[in-house]
Amino acid sequence: MLAVSLVSGQDPVATLPDSYRVQFENEWVKVVRVHYPAGTTAYVYLNDSDGVVFRHSGRSTRAVTRPPVKAGGVRVASGAAEHHTAENPAPTPSDFLRLQFKTDAKGGRNVRRRIPPGSYPATEHVTDVQFTNGQMRITRILLPAGQSVELTTAAAEPALLIALSPAALAVARGSSDEISMTPGQDRWLDAAQRERVTNTGGVSVELLRFDFLTPPA
Repeated sequence: MLAVSLVSGQDPVATLPDSYRVQFENEWVKVVRVHYPAGTTAYVYLNDSDGVVFRHSGRSTRAVTRPPVKAGGVRVASGAAEHHTAENPAPTPSDFLRLQFKTDAKGGRNVRRRIPPGSYPATEHVTDVQFTNGQMRITRILLPAGQSVELTTAAAEPALLIALSPAALAVARGSSDEISMTPGQDRWLDAAQRERVTNTGGVSVELLRFDFLTPPA
């Protein structure tokens, strides 16, 4: 049996029943069968963690160990559908988000890219486009305390914001709202949207932005 430690906070068996199913559970162990459909997937890592072992089932029974990851890192991958079980043998949990794209890959069906967290001065305002293809654009945003950024989306290209650090923000879009975000929390930006975001906290805020450049497939 394989002990499973996947995303903490929300149980993927409950929130993603098409991808995660409890195969066996008793007082000693819980085994989850994982199904990833074909297509492009992005993983956003929320903590430093060691390798996770994925054991494939079906025609291939090979085991693949995901290398250690750093908080704020991103992996983009595309490929065929697969089934596997997952095991975290490390003493620390592995917390991450899995973004399954429902958009046209635009010829990018063999994408393999790892994006490291990067190193930036804490007082620097950064808007760093780290990856672009026909399907998506990934931008890392660092917003020092007291500073603002204009977030604008194109007419047919919405975006998703993911907080990589605790964030206290004032969002002005007609009126102003105060919001707080915890690491891993998301905020959707509709197409043709404009809002001004101000960091009202005392430390720099780090956000990850995914722009969707093609319509759903």
